[in-house]
Amino acid sequence: MQDGTQVEIPVDVTFATIAKPNAAVIAADKMNVVYRGVENPMTVSIPGIADNKVSASASNGTWTKVTGSKYNFTPSKGATVIFTANGILPDGQKISTPAEFRIKDIPRPVGSIRGETGEGSCVRMQREGLKIASVGAALEDFDFDLGLKVTGFSFKVSGQPTVIVSGNKLSEQAKSVLNRARRGETVQIFDINASLIGNSTYKLKKISPVCIELTN
Repeated sequence: MQDGTQVEIPVDVTFATIAKPNAAVIAADKMNVVYRGVENPMTVSIPGIADNKVSASASNGTWTKVTGSKYNFTPSKGATVIFTANGILPDGQKISTPAEFRIKDIPRPVGSIRGETGEGSCVRMQREGLKIASVGAALEDFDFDLGLKVTGFSFKVSGQPTVIVSGNKLSEQAKSVLNRARRGETVQIFDINASLIGNSTYKLKKISPVCIELTN
């Protein structure tokens, strides 16, 4: 109002608007972790900006866009990685947001026999069952479903020489040594060699051994 009269005043201002938020962003601050040796699925988005106006990059490793806001990341060397999300607001303004993640190795696998790890105790088996059982390795309570292929191990019966076995089952030499073990005796499978299926170049941590108590 001016002197009792309503007067229009031109205002030349540009406003940026975003869509009304409909979801919260919740993150565990200490859990910003990616794992070496695997493809880590990532989601990168900026509230109010369409996916086709958002791009992302990583300071080290292989970064691949899958679709929309979904990406895959495989770390390389180093202890940390910086992810950077870049977006373009409706008014053309560019924004960039970095986030630091820790890079961790795949946890130590545990050895297994016929699918049993025997963690904390020995697996009880019959002698003939052990002769045909497969030696394996597993990543217990790990968020990624990774397959491990056992390529060899050492087999030990008390008082007998250690047998080096190629593959994931007892060799004829190992079976011969097993025949000399007594009922109730504990035999050991250790120095288990395994690799990631699909990534044989990744060096796994030393695999925990397996002990077997013979029931006959």
